[in-house]
This record gives sequence, C-alpha cells and structure tokens, in this order.
Amino acid sequence: MTQINLLRQKTSLCLLVIYVRYLIGGAYVFSGIGKAMGERFIQAGSMQIPPMGMTLDVFFETLYRTGLWWQFLGWGQLVSGFLLLTQRWSTLGAVAFLPISINIFLITLSMDFHGTPLITGLMVLANLGLLGWDSSKLSPLLQPNQDTTVSIHWRGDQLGHPRYWAGLGLVIFLTSISFGNRVNPPLWLLVCLVEGLIGWLGWWFFRRGKPNDERL
Repeated sequence: MTQINLLRQKTSLCLLVIYVRYLIGGAYVFSGIGKAMGERFIQAGSMQIPPMGMTLDVFFETLYRTGLWWQFLGWGQLVSGFLLLTQRWSTLGAVAFLPISINIFLITLSMDFHGTPLITGLMVLANLGLLGWDSSKLSPLLQPNQDTTVSIHWRGDQLGHPRYWAGLGLVIFLTSISFGNRVNPPLWLLVCLVEGLIGWLGWWFFRRGKPNDERL
C-alpha cells in the first residue's frame, strides 16, 4: 500500500489516472445513453439471419427486444460512467464498472468481434488499474472485522483541484450525452479530446502561476 501512496504523489501518474477515468467514463456514457433511452444499437433493417448461428446485428436486436434489461444495461453504463467522470466518486464508479467491463469483454470474445476484444480487454485492464490506484480506499472492504484507518487526500489524487477536474468531467459527460449513438464515434472522440486538451492547458497555466512550494 505504501508503494501505491508514493505513486499517487507523482503528477504525471495522477494526470494519467484522471484522463483514463475520462476516457472510460465518456466511452460508456456515449455507448450507454442509446440503450438507456430504448434505442437500437443496430438498425433492424440491416439484419440478416443466417441458416446457422447468429450474426452480430441479430444478437444486438435480440438484446434490444428484451426491453427492460436492455435499458437497465444502458443505465448501468450511464451511471457508472458519470461516477468515473466526476473524479470525486470515481472509486465507486470503478467498482461498478468491473462486472460491466468483464461482461462486455466476454461478449466481444464469444461473438468474434474481430479486433474489438483487444479494445475491451484493455478497458478491463484499465478498470483493474483504477481499482489498484484506489486500493487504499478499498482495503477495509477486503479486510472485514479489522480495525483500519483510512486517510484520503484529494491533493494526492486530483492534484489539489478536485472541483476543476470534476467540472471538466461534467463537460465531457454532457458532450457524450449530446452525441450518444446518433453520430460518428470519431467525431465524438475528437470533440472530447479537444475538451480534454483545453482542460489540461487550463490546469497547466493555472499551475504555472502558483509559487513553487504550492506545486505538486
């Protein structure tokens, strides 16, 4: 645990963790909003049912026709993504995401999504990395019936500016909600990347104006 706390003092790693949360949270909000609103993932008119087996479009249409479960899956992604994007409740978001991310990875693996399992597998690893980063907060849950003292410092997790990073997360959340499944994913990703870059530049310029003893 001491090693994790030492890593949390490194500015570059803190920034990496913050932006990984943005990436995963934004991606699941983007993909989950359509499901939560009861929209199809693939248009029904494009479906083709083969003599044997099931194609991806038929698979998603079957999930869509479950109705309540389809929307529940979308809301699960939406809420978990929001928690990650807030940074303040990111630990809870990472815990909620673990079964979701593993489930999605196994689906892409089982249905032969070509290169997609590589992406979803990396997201599972990133999810596990976020849980490892917050292991000091989770350790009391893994050690029941033991006297444990938990000390949480925002400065070592969000570079001393939790409200700033939470605000940027809200911008990315609203952007992902607005785009949803209705536009090209590359366009959504580009807009979020620009927002993230502007946010990083804003933090960097603000940090430059601080005295050396106040910098991280």
